[in-house]
Amino acid sequence: MNFTLRGEALAITSADIIRATRGVPPAPTDGRNKYFVELHGQRFPIKQVLRLVTRLSPVGFTAQDAHRILSRLGFDIFEDQAPTPSAGRTPTPANDEPVSLIDPGAANQETSEVRRLLVMFQRDEDGWEVASCPTLPGCHSQGRTRQEALDNIREAIRGYLASLREHDAALPASSEFQVIEVRA
Repeated sequence: MNFTLRGEALAITSADIIRATRGVPPAPTDGRNKYFVELHGQRFPIKQVLRLVTRLSPVGFTAQDAHRILSRLGFDIFEDQAPTPSAGRTPTPANDEPVSLIDPGAANQETSEVRRLLVMFQRDEDGWEVASCPTLPGCHSQGRTRQEALDNIREAIRGYLASLREHDAALPASSEFQVIEVRA
């Protein structure tokens, strides 16, 4: 089947997926992997599978890309059903409206500072909600619903900030924004 991934044309078959994963152990997961495919009697994170067959860097595509391609090739994708806390959920805003995001868990940790970061939402061509944090270049996530995208971008932001701390890089200041209306 032919696919386009980040502007690159790819021809991938289900046989290519089977060949690329044969003899390769599934990547260890740290709780961030949410979607899996079963191959050779083992659970593989979907991004690992697509990376193995395309040889692309894992930052070159999203889990949504992997989900779309593997699903179209006939593979069953399943979601890791790890329980998620319901406390501190942020109400879902209107479509494409910017949201100021405070991580509800961070305020309770003595060593954490609370940061207000802008998160933008857009619905993609497959109907998924894509969340982006423009303050953190390259920090994106997605979900089937706005709430799932919000939960996932929170996790992505935590990871991004942890990486900045680990590399002794400056943490971003809180975001300030204003929504304006313009007649087009």
